[in-house]
Amino acid sequence: MNPCLTVGVTTHNERDNITVLLDRLLRLPKGRILILLYDDRSDDGTAALIAKHPLFGQENFQAHLADVNFGSPSIGRRYIAEHATTPYLTFVDGDDLIDPDALAAAAERLRPGFDIVMTPFVLRNKINFVKEFDNDRPISNSTISRLLSGIAGKIYNREAVFLHAKDEIKGRSEDVRLNMRILLAGFDRVRIEKIKPFYFIETSRKSTYSKNILPKELSARVSNYKVLKDRYGLDDIYLKTLHRNLLEVVQRDPTLTESERKMQRRTIHAAMTFQFRHVIHVMRDLSGLGTRMRATPAMIQAADHREIRHTWMALQGSETHPAVKNAQRPSDEQASCSFLDQCHFAEAVVIVHDDSIKHFPISIQSRLSRLPVVQMRWLPLMSARPKAPAHDAPAWETMESCTASRIVCANGPDVALYKQCGINESGTIKRPVQVRSSNSYDVRENKRFSYVMSSDGRPEEVNFLVELARVMKDRELAPLHIFAVNPEQAPVLEELAARLMHVGALEAAIVEGGLASRSAIHDQARIVILPPWGNDAGDSILESFSFGVPVIAPGYVPGAAEIIRDGEDGFILDEFSPQDVAARLAHVSLENYAALSANCFARHKEFSVEQYLTSIETIASDVARDFPGENSLPIVDSLHVWDALETHGAFPLPAIRSYARRRVFRLRGKAVRVLVLLRVAEPLRWIKKRMTSARG
Repeated sequence: MNPCLTVGVTTHNERDNITVLLDRLLRLPKGRILILLYDDRSDDGTAALIAKHPLFGQENFQAHLADVNFGSPSIGRRYIAEHATTPYLTFVDGDDLIDPDALAAAAERLRPGFDIVMTPFVLRNKINFVKEFDNDRPISNSTISRLLSGIAGKIYNREAVFLHAKDEIKGRSEDVRLNMRILLAGFDRVRIEKIKPFYFIETSRKSTYSKNILPKELSARVSNYKVLKDRYGLDDIYLKTLHRNLLEVVQRDPTLTESERKMQRRTIHAAMTFQFRHVIHVMRDLSGLGTRMRATPAMIQAADHREIRHTWMALQGSETHPAVKNAQRPSDEQASCSFLDQCHFAEAVVIVHDDSIKHFPISIQSRLSRLPVVQMRWLPLMSARPKAPAHDAPAWETMESCTASRIVCANGPDVALYKQCGINESGTIKRPVQVRSSNSYDVRENKRFSYVMSSDGRPEEVNFLVELARVMKDRELAPLHIFAVNPEQAPVLEELAARLMHVGALEAAIVEGGLASRSAIHDQARIVILPPWGNDAGDSILESFSFGVPVIAPGYVPGAAEIIRDGEDGFILDEFSPQDVAARLAHVSLENYAALSANCFARHKEFSVEQYLTSIETIASDVARDFPGENSLPIVDSLHVWDALETHGAFPLPAIRSYARRRVFRLRGKAVRVLVLLRVAEPLRWIKKRMTSARG
């Protein structure tokens, strides 16, 4: 029987490996398999070992020892294809091995009419093969990545290699370029054989240096793949895999500086442009819409009509909320994992609205963390009301095993604090509110001063309200209308009513609790008075503005200064004592209230749900474009520095040290302590002073 297969061996300086390979080649059947070896001008004695081996004088073996080193296996492969006399050939590198019995069996299975026969191969004792295939349609999404990468386990039509083996480019991906050239030229009769592997690789030889990533070669490869994609109806799976691998090379290259690493990533992103498709919102509860935004129902409904798909993943409530069309339910873990597996980090970004991600199943957590993560911080990092930590609690608490690529805050002070601690990948965003079409405010009908109690209703707040009602009565202002939206505040309201009666101010204040609708607060309100303390005022201010009702608020409460323009659509007071509030209200005319209402109603439209979704999509698209392949910023869950700095002497060093170990943030402990003292402790003492004066 005539020979049916040629084994082409390309070598360069393989003296430590070549003998073992030749020993195995010696066991191949002489009458059926020929061996052609091309040595690319080795200077380590490889050629001498080849000449001394028993295989060298065998009739089915031929060796060519080149006089000049080309530095790439493409010349050797073309030489082998030119001198081969069999219809098929397969290649093996000098530092790899073959199983002669398995190769001989594969050769006997060869039939005419194929250009590439793809078989399994072994890498570090693990068999590599496509997960599924159909030889009626062998070039598919499930096979294309393996078909394009490497020569291991592939058997080629000799003519296809002879015509397309020449490669002028030296560096990464010679094998990929060879396979692409063959397919692009129309040699696409592919056969996939699930047989015993004959090709063995001890270690992967992918380059770990980004200098071998050539922008022109990468762009050409992407362009060529797009031709194959259109021709065979493929998706971007190969490009996504390539994208991930190249970013990993850049991230792990020890020779690069951070600026060089960033430039390399931009080069890769520019050559492999993906269309951004998905924003995945991760939150705790959809049924209660507990995303810390009162505009969530409108936001969910508006997102259904966007070009970019918004998907909601919540621990609970997804089944019961009718507005959610694109929802992934953790209870259906397999479906959620399948969805996330289809998301590529250049096309999808995760928006973390709270700490719920750490309560998801590990399988979902791991898939979410592979995508770019944006922490959407609604509540302020520094609470205006001190929260005393446990004696041994760290000042700066992070969510373990959860990191982000960007931090987006609803207020400017948080961004400034992050930057003072060396975290520059942060920014602000306008919070959303449901926009109303008409302003129902009428100064003749809206006569009352509305006050919305904070959720916990502390004794200090009762003292503040009693004094405010008394002062407003003395100044002959309209009655103070006090609302409590938390039904559990009934005991506090009873105490408040008793105190008001005791000081003779009950007729100057109206107390209402357990409201069914929050609109009742604004229906007849002339102005809304916010509490002199609280974690966040942003949502309350915007909600009032949407009814055309101006707001008076303390400037030190987070969210107030970012929204209210003092004197234009409300009032900002640095000193927020009952006397200061009443004095300001006593000098506002009806004409001024009408102007304030018109301005604040116009202002609320700047915070529409549509602008918020557009901002989210813009931020997510930027993060996906610049994603380095892994998230590295610590997600800060809470910052307890109020009492920690003044009482316990605690500092956010644990998280910062962890951050420093990732080589993103390099500050010595002493410098960090100085920064925290100057930038955190002093502002907190200032806020505490204002709150103390407000209580007085």
